[in-house]
Amino acid sequence: MPQPPRRSGATTLLRSPGLRAVVGACCLLALGVGTASAGASPVRAGHRAAANTAPDRAALAPGLINHVLVIDLENEGYDTTFGAHSPATYLNTTLRSQGELVPHYYATGHFSLDNYIAQVSGQAPTMLTKADCGDFATRAFTYVDVLPGTDDPNPTTHPGQVDGNGCVYPAPNPATGSHGAPTIADQLDARFPPNPATHRAAWREYAEDMGNDPARDGGTPDPSGGTDCAHPAVGAPDTAEAATATDQYAMRHNPFMYFHSAIDNRAECDANVVPLGKLRADGTPDPSGHLAQDLADASRTPRFGFITPNLCDDGHDDTCAGVNSEGGHTGGLAAADLWLKHWMPLILGSPAYQHGDTLVVLTFDEADADPSTPGYAAACCFEQPGPNVVAPGDSTFKATVDNAPGGGQTGAVLFSKRFVRVGSVNTSGFYNHYSALRSYEDLLGLHDGGSDGHGHIGFAGAPGLEPFGPDVFNAP
Repeated sequence: MPQPPRRSGATTLLRSPGLRAVVGACCLLALGVGTASAGASPVRAGHRAAANTAPDRAALAPGLINHVLVIDLENEGYDTTFGAHSPATYLNTTLRSQGELVPHYYATGHFSLDNYIAQVSGQAPTMLTKADCGDFATRAFTYVDVLPGTDDPNPTTHPGQVDGNGCVYPAPNPATGSHGAPTIADQLDARFPPNPATHRAAWREYAEDMGNDPARDGGTPDPSGGTDCAHPAVGAPDTAEAATATDQYAMRHNPFMYFHSAIDNRAECDANVVPLGKLRADGTPDPSGHLAQDLADASRTPRFGFITPNLCDDGHDDTCAGVNSEGGHTGGLAAADLWLKHWMPLILGSPAYQHGDTLVVLTFDEADADPSTPGYAAACCFEQPGPNVVAPGDSTFKATVDNAPGGGQTGAVLFSKRFVRVGSVNTSGFYNHYSALRSYEDLLGLHDGGSDGHGHIGFAGAPGLEPFGPDVFNAP
């Protein structure tokens, strides 16, 4: 979700004539506008021509990567985050030297929620999800079903999409044959069934501060503190929208709470949508917290983990209602950088990561959503608008086509001890949230079903969309 115009640092996307041609062609096609001369192959933009053959797979075979951890920060364009004057000094020095910078990674919409949903389901925005399911004029935020919630009848142009408006997507219904809106959690449940006694699954969401105030957040009490699977009743207001001094959890940054397939299975949701954990007085993660417990043992590390810092630590709030990782109230990229400084050593030092079969993806939900920021709504990878909105990046809620096809260039840093060359910069790959989801599915061996019959759900199954290739997995 954007805030009033704040930090300087406009995104400069079009650095060279060749890149201008690639991104320009990409954006035009995302709006359904043809171009006679793109100036560069669309393959460079992460999309090949549709074919009636098996799709391209990620460059690593299943079994080489057994754990994918995704960390989302908030609301910054590439040049702001990775530019020379970025306040994220730890990210831009220590972490960049340990991973691979992917400059041409793009969000798929504005504001926050639609981007989180895209990363786990491939669903394009509804009018409400791209408004964070709220009304910013009245500050009223709701939690309502996507209605009518029917399967889109045009699977070629809108693969795996659900038609309607609302926030909470319907589950697949085998009895009626409806595909609904599955998530990567559903795919993993099918391939790696949860433990029938504990309901522990192959996936987990770690949400910082979730349930610090149970009356605000909802959820089931967690033995380590906070609550699990925190969301209101469907149809009720969302009271976990703005941070408080003691609770900076935002449900809209916890994507699994927007799918009936997750929230309707309460036992599994409670077991797998859990609080992140806290820092000890010395600044290290408390080993009793869920993320620290799980990463201490490779056998407990989930195959897919989504890590959601709170509204201060993800950089969303300029001034924190509570405190950042070092006890101050400074927010923005500086706060996000502090959070990384305290948590990334745990992640990169974990047994699963050190074993070499873990991929860590650190990115942003969207670029700065201020429409005055150049490139704020750029798209790549021939992103399509979906059946429910005409401009995914239009943060002004217009009902007509404008020049806002996507969520802007955010960049990403990827880490793999075995398969990524440390300190490298990937200048050739173009990816977005949909192609990232497609990559996770490929790497984890989710090769059946989906919107394309090859294991890719929603727009992750768009014909010709390219997953992470040898440009990403570039270690010798």
